Amino acid sequence: MTAFRSSNMRRSGYGLGCWVLLLAAGPGVGCAHLASRDVEVEVSRIAVDPDSHAPVVLLEDKTHTVALPIWVGPAEAQSIAARLAGVEPPRPLTHDLMKTVMDRVGVGLQRVVIRELRDNTYYASIVLLWQGEEVEIDSRPSDAIAMAVRFGQPIFVNRALLEGQGAVDLPGAGAEALSVEGITVQRLSAALAEYFKVTVGEGVVVSSVGNAAGTGLRLGDVILAVDGSPVRDPADFRAKLYGGDGRADLAVQRGGARIHVAFGSGVSRRVD
Repeated sequence: MTAFRSSNMRRSGYGLGCWVLLLAAGPGVGCAHLASRDVEVEVSRIAVDPDSHAPVVLLEDKTHTVALPIWVGPAEAQSIAARLAGVEPPRPLTHDLMKTVMDRVGVGLQRVVIRELRDNTYYASIVLLWQGEEVEIDSRPSDAIAMAVRFGQPIFVNRALLEGQGAVDLPGAGAEALSVEGITVQRLSAALAEYFKVTVGEGVVVSSVGNAAGTGLRLGDVILAVDGSPVRDPADFRAKLYGGDGRADLAVQRGGARIHVAFGSGVSRRVD
């Protein structure tokens, strides 16, 4: 986990270059009866605030245009990270135990909602389903997130929080194409995804290659992942590429084959 600097003012992508993507978001399903003020989000990154040295969970909306950082404790950060990474602890963690108990007694988890910010503290709710009735329980956001990822249920944030001073505008959000380190990458439309035989929303296509990129990447390459983390769009590719030390391993689809390209310091090369 790398540094995330806190601030009382809303930023436009401040510090995103140094965030390291640790985990991609888990599954989520919509709830038609939710109030329009609630926006579905996903866990996209876990970072560390260099001032407090506390872990930060970054919640992005589904359009990847805005994010809400939530400061959590080390144990809760580890719990969230372990579950999303598919790591099974030798003994059940607290949130694993809670899920087991709920499963055994027939209590389901419907969704969690980050409701409000009071006195610099976020408040959340866990919405349970018991005997056909929804029951709302007050919760710390960290525990609510840890439970949501275990049940595979959605996380929502009150829209006012995403429009408030604590939110972060993501750089390049919605961009169809971006120039990064001498290459230009483009969002894969449905037609392009079908042409390259990849899933819609998976990867970016290299639409031009400059001298700075060397000969490792070629026009028409589809970049699927950076250091093993899937790439969603041009802005996501840039954030992942700049999240490390300047060097990255790119998973690339070229024609019908999938290869790896070592990329960094202005030089890229194919790795066989």
